[in-house]
Amino acid sequence: MANGRPLIPQHEMRHRAVQGPWSKYLKYIDRDDEAKLPILYIFRDFELAGIPITAETAGIALKLGRLRHERNKEERARQEQELEEARAASAASLARQKLLEDQPEGIVYYIRRGGLIKIGTTQAFANRMRNLMPDEILAFEPGSYSQENQRHQQFEEHRFGRDRRGSRSEYFYPAPELIDHIRSIRDEYGVPDQEILTITDGRALLDELQSGSG
Repeated sequence: MANGRPLIPQHEMRHRAVQGPWSKYLKYIDRDDEAKLPILYIFRDFELAGIPITAETAGIALKLGRLRHERNKEERARQEQELEEARAASAASLARQKLLEDQPEGIVYYIRRGGLIKIGTTQAFANRMRNLMPDEILAFEPGSYSQENQRHQQFEEHRFGRDRRGSRSEYFYPAPELIDHIRSIRDEYGVPDQEILTITDGRALLDELQSGSG
């Protein structure tokens, strides 16, 4: 109750609008017309503006009311989509934040230093990034040493210094296969937040390579 008046539900307000002083205009409207209420509002506006209701103006009211109804539907759909996108973004952000927390399972990270990409693993991501000071954090995925080793083997032919006997460098050349893999991880887990110690958002290298291949 507000200001001593009972709170009237929205559906009841709609019912009263239809049954109110403009109910005389219902004869112009198909009872199954889903735009009935917006059409009645147009009739009301005509009446308040002193526009006489004739067959011609009634036809105009019907068209305007249906147009308003369609626009209202589009606006509601847009708002629902924005709400759904906001919820999805929030869920993704929470998932990324959880992934970045120190955890026994660890994560496998992909960072750029100069023209090379390092594939490593850590259980304390933020501290590791502070130590490495990468140019860009390109991506990360759940995993520990076994996952890191699998990725090293997967991109072995692109390993920096692989021609040197016994080299086990964790740095790799940005070959197309590796870049495609990083993109797929970003699609799944999002672009890493760069306030953890880098300058860019990790897109510079990928965008540069993509534009250069065109």
